[in-house]
Amino acid sequence: MRIYVNQLKQHLNQLAPVYLVLGDEPLQKIQTVDAIRHACTQQGFDERISLIQGPQFGWHDLNAKGQNLSLFSNKQLIELELTSLKPGQEGAKAINEFLAHQSPDTILLIHGPKATAEAQKAKWFKALESKGIFVQITQPEGHHFVKWLEGEIAKHRLNIEPQGISLLSQMFEGNLLAASQELEKLSLQVGQHALDVAGLKQRVTNQSRFSLFELQDALLEGHCDKALKVLVSLQREEVEPQLLFWAFNRELSLLINLKQAQSQKHSLSPLYQQARVWAARQKLFDAALRRLSLQTLLRSLAILSDIEQSIKLSYDLPWDKLTQLTLTITGDLD
Repeated sequence: MRIYVNQLKQHLNQLAPVYLVLGDEPLQKIQTVDAIRHACTQQGFDERISLIQGPQFGWHDLNAKGQNLSLFSNKQLIELELTSLKPGQEGAKAINEFLAHQSPDTILLIHGPKATAEAQKAKWFKALESKGIFVQITQPEGHHFVKWLEGEIAKHRLNIEPQGISLLSQMFEGNLLAASQELEKLSLQVGQHALDVAGLKQRVTNQSRFSLFELQDALLEGHCDKALKVLVSLQREEVEPQLLFWAFNRELSLLINLKQAQSQKHSLSPLYQQARVWAARQKLFDAALRRLSLQTLLRSLAILSDIEQSIKLSYDLPWDKLTQLTLTITGDLD
């Protein structure tokens, strides 16, 4: 069964044999995993075994732990943190064997990165989902973020006027963790006293800090609106010019190298390894390579060179040039 975070509570009264918690938004993932752990403890699954898909991990550990009940508990929760949703033949076989012999006194909780459409079509994934619950962790945006924010405000029993909620949504969209921390601080400071826009501005610091990494991802994905929004946020925060130049230069230089290697029918793997680009981000680069021509990339590099000169001469960022560069890379300015 496939559900979203806000539907989880109603599925914890009677525990499922398997829970899949997958996504890239950290706060909701942590909260979801904690909620499942708490429900398991309340229902007698008080032994917790933690496995992490790292260098020392072997897929045989999954079945070994599942068949080894402790003397001190006859119910156990086995957690498996995945760093990749490509378990290979060995992993797929281990998962299927575990499900085939899973004890009713054992619950399997798997959490990890966002599940791509390709991963969700795999037989091992479908087997897990059919036996349990797949919780999709998504980054709420727009009205979905406002709805999430209203829920958090209610949870903290804060009394914030509608215009204040709108202000908070502008300040914190894209950073749920910062929003949650700020609301917790407000609940300690003002309790249930009414807060208007003026009161919020006095107490709240703008922490919607879209990171340089988010800017890089938006550029690779060709998401113009998001990239420009992040750029405006960084301008407001007065980001260091060299840092912003680095963010553009790193991605653009690698894209050009990859494009040239691709045109010569060379393997891209060595370049990815040299640049320490992990598998999930390689897909972003692959998509950008399909979308962008070498001519467009070289034109972008020329714009970046002009930006570099401005930084060296005045140590200031030419935001008009950065906007032009963003539009070019995302494909909105050809």
